[in-house]
Amino acid sequence: MRACARAVLGMPRLSFITPAALVLLILLPLLWAFTLLTPRRVARWRIWAGLLIRSILLVALVGALAGAQLIRPVRQLTTVFLIDASDSFAPAQRERAVRYVEEALRRMPPGDQAAVVVFGANAVVERAPADLAALGRITSVPIATRTNIQDAIQLGLALLPADTQKRLVLLSDGGENSGRAVDAARLAAVRGVPLDVVVLQGERGPDVIVSALDVPSTAREGQEIALGVMVHSSFATTGRLQVFVDGQLVQEQNVTLAAGVNDLAARVPSGEAGFRRLEVRLDAQGDTEPQNNRAAAFTEVQGPPRFLLVASDASRAANLQAALEAAGVRVDLRPPAQAPADLAQLGAYAAVVIVDTPARDMPRALIEALPVYVRELGRGLAMIGGTDSFGAGGYRRTPLEQALPVYLDPLDLAQQPDLALVMVIDRSGSMGERGSSGRTKLDLAKEAVYQASLGLTQRDQIGLVVFDTNADWVLPLQQLPSAVDLEQALSSFGEGGGTDIRPGVEQAAQALTSANAKIKHVILLTDGIAQRNYDDLIDQMHAAGITISTVAIGEDADPGLEQIAARGGGRFYRVRQVEDVPRIFLQETVIVAGRDIIEGQFTPTVALGAPVVRGLGGLPPLYGYNGTEIKETARAILVTPDGKPVLAQWQYGLGRAVAWTSDLKGQWARDWIGWNQFPRFVSGLADMLAPPRDLEALELRASSSSGQAVLELIAQDDRGRPLNELRLEGRLIDPANQGTPLAFTQVGPGRYRAVTPATTPGVYLAQVAAAGAGGQPIGAVSTGLVVAYSPEYSDKRDNPQLLRDLAAITRGRVDPPAAAVFDPPAQAVGSVSEIGLPLLWLALLLWPIDIGLRRLHVRWADVAPDLAALRRRLRRRQAGAADQAAVLARLEAAKQRARTRNMAAAARRRTEAALERPSIEVDLAPAQDRTGAAPGPATESSVRTQGSLPRRAAPSHESPARADGPAAPPTPSRTPEAVPPSPPPTDEDQYARLLAAKQRARRRRER
Repeated sequence: MRACARAVLGMPRLSFITPAALVLLILLPLLWAFTLLTPRRVARWRIWAGLLIRSILLVALVGALAGAQLIRPVRQLTTVFLIDASDSFAPAQRERAVRYVEEALRRMPPGDQAAVVVFGANAVVERAPADLAALGRITSVPIATRTNIQDAIQLGLALLPADTQKRLVLLSDGGENSGRAVDAARLAAVRGVPLDVVVLQGERGPDVIVSALDVPSTAREGQEIALGVMVHSSFATTGRLQVFVDGQLVQEQNVTLAAGVNDLAARVPSGEAGFRRLEVRLDAQGDTEPQNNRAAAFTEVQGPPRFLLVASDASRAANLQAALEAAGVRVDLRPPAQAPADLAQLGAYAAVVIVDTPARDMPRALIEALPVYVRELGRGLAMIGGTDSFGAGGYRRTPLEQALPVYLDPLDLAQQPDLALVMVIDRSGSMGERGSSGRTKLDLAKEAVYQASLGLTQRDQIGLVVFDTNADWVLPLQQLPSAVDLEQALSSFGEGGGTDIRPGVEQAAQALTSANAKIKHVILLTDGIAQRNYDDLIDQMHAAGITISTVAIGEDADPGLEQIAARGGGRFYRVRQVEDVPRIFLQETVIVAGRDIIEGQFTPTVALGAPVVRGLGGLPPLYGYNGTEIKETARAILVTPDGKPVLAQWQYGLGRAVAWTSDLKGQWARDWIGWNQFPRFVSGLADMLAPPRDLEALELRASSSSGQAVLELIAQDDRGRPLNELRLEGRLIDPANQGTPLAFTQVGPGRYRAVTPATTPGVYLAQVAAAGAGGQPIGAVSTGLVVAYSPEYSDKRDNPQLLRDLAAITRGRVDPPAAAVFDPPAQAVGSVSEIGLPLLWLALLLWPIDIGLRRLHVRWADVAPDLAALRRRLRRRQAGAADQAAVLARLEAAKQRARTRNMAAAARRRTEAALERPSIEVDLAPAQDRTGAAPGPATESSVRTQGSLPRRAAPSHESPARADGPAAPPTPSRTPEAVPPSPPPTDEDQYARLLAAKQRARRRRER
């Protein structure tokens, strides 16, 4: 079967990057027609050869221009296994999936590849495409609280190489509850990748599921709220049902459960007006999966509106609290640390009012939640002025600034004094001591520098010098940097050694002397005693218009710092609690800058006749306010004589925000607090903040199912008639405080529905504003829903039909045997090779040949003699080479024979000499021959006979010896052993010499 499938893959084929260039092949028939119709002036063979070469050249050029590619069919297969690892996929199912993959890998043909992806709510790569021999233990751990088959398919498609056959194999129960696997399957079908599915359904243990909690969307104060609880149980058991309201346990009851569906009921008191979060939890005997034993819902208790007042000092909010309560508003006064920062808890309040509280006292979570609370939930927000509010309170560059109707930096900066501020901070070893909060003095000093920056505008300059026995610039004097740059500078230094104040003050004074600013100020912070060696610097600074304020930490700090502040024209601060240092720095910056707090008597002017000031008559004077500027889309209701806002309001998203820039504690607005119209004024403020009351009946219901939130709105007038064709604007806030627009569709008379994803467990809040066909506001309504647990633990977990549908979409198989996983799907896949450049080289090689055929005309008669001479010369050379080889062979044989004869003669002579002279004394002195040359190695100079042996006759070439006298010296002569006779020349030697001479003569002639 595998061989048959691969036989279908086809032969190599051509492909083109720019196929439009192939239209130039129309020149080919024109070339043929032009060549064949032109009168012939050359031989026929030359015409056809040139036509063929030019045709090939033209085709090669057009193919190179079109980007020709050679595609060779690929027979290797890559299979990606997608293994479910979600919580709904039991360990026994996962083990079956692993065994299936292991068996398939054992049968994988050589050359094929496999990859493994495991998935839950996300998909991760366990094994990249490779020649896997075995799977082994799975180590990847995806998020298991969801099943997202879509991500798994998309990741599998991304892993498949482009130059192999491709297949996906999905091993799952099909319990999709996130994403859309059908969309991913369609993408795989478009790419021609089949998706085989292996359906693995498991067996569950005993399970009790709280599937629904039914509560009314609204209730009234003093009533009881009826709860309906739906429970699915796979077995008969008993349990205990608990009911929670806003996280507090209010009721418990024992229940008996039968196998199947059980309906339980409970009743709880409604409590005060606002949102109520109701939750039920069921503890059942024998239950194996407790994750799905809870459910929650929201109801809105209607009654008088509730306001949350946030004040770090309760006395500053006492006057406002009394006036609001007199107007019928429920008020909760809390310090910032106790104020709720969760949107679900904030949703119980119609408005939040921040009363003269510095930003550093506000929890970060609350500052970030309040803009969402206004923008998405349609609630109200107000900020009341004072010495610790608006810019003076450090709210610049915070998320809360965006929600306010005023700018904290005045727009007419050219008329405001700009400030150059240098902070001189002690970093000696004693600054490492920790305060009551567990933070060191140096850490709090760094925070103080950051807080001081919140009192500056972009035109101001800031610098930071740290000192111990020496001084260093941490932040050179410059225009206000970004918060990131400032934090990086503050993190770049630590504790040092001793304490010497003069170097730090001196560097600050030098920088400020040359600074271009109207106000130049130094803040000096230290916790120790140092030499008073810088009095002259203080006098010089004061003369140059540079002021200095001092901050002394603890009782051990230098008492002379107070005199330094007085001498330098600044203020002195004695800090007994280190945690107060950041507040002091911000306060000092605000005072020095002189722009955030403007004090002086004035009477506000009505700029807009809003209901809050309508009919109040003459307004009392104010004695101070926080400097701000109105935003472009906001409304200034009361303003100062120079047009600065005192009371401003604007629409921020679905809600409203109000700014009152004077105070209400009796310092700047003391005449307003004692004014008889003050309660009416505060009641108007409450109306500005509270969401508009419903003019008609609007009911909003919310529920969740299969990872989606379903919201239904019922709209009718006071007579019960449905309201149709309404314009609805709504938002759904998820547990991460992110808003999602709601798109409503009318599904019946006065009934509207919106569906949006809600997959993350947690609290969701919805706000919907309704308007008539003409844009006339009708009202707003809110509700909430809770996703108590993931659908992964619901009663509907398996979906085999989805898996079969995915296989059908991609033309895959259902439950294929493991041995067939690597059967090739016969896809048209090939490896691509660019042949454009080789075609260009072919054209370049054919070009000179074509030119030669057209331009060169050579006759046979012209070249025949030269070819014949060349042929003869080659033959002579071949013959001469053969003769020379024969001569060399004969010479070598003769040389060998001569060597053999010489060796035999020498051996014979040595034998004869040994027999004639048994004892010989050889004179090693060199003798000379007739020519005066030294004898060869075989020459004897003189020979004497020793012993009593009888004298033998000397050879004929020696002189005879005389018996009665000394022997005459022998005549020098060569013995046969010393000079062997030269052999007579042979015929071979003569022939060789003649042949060599003949060859030398021939070479001279050839040259």
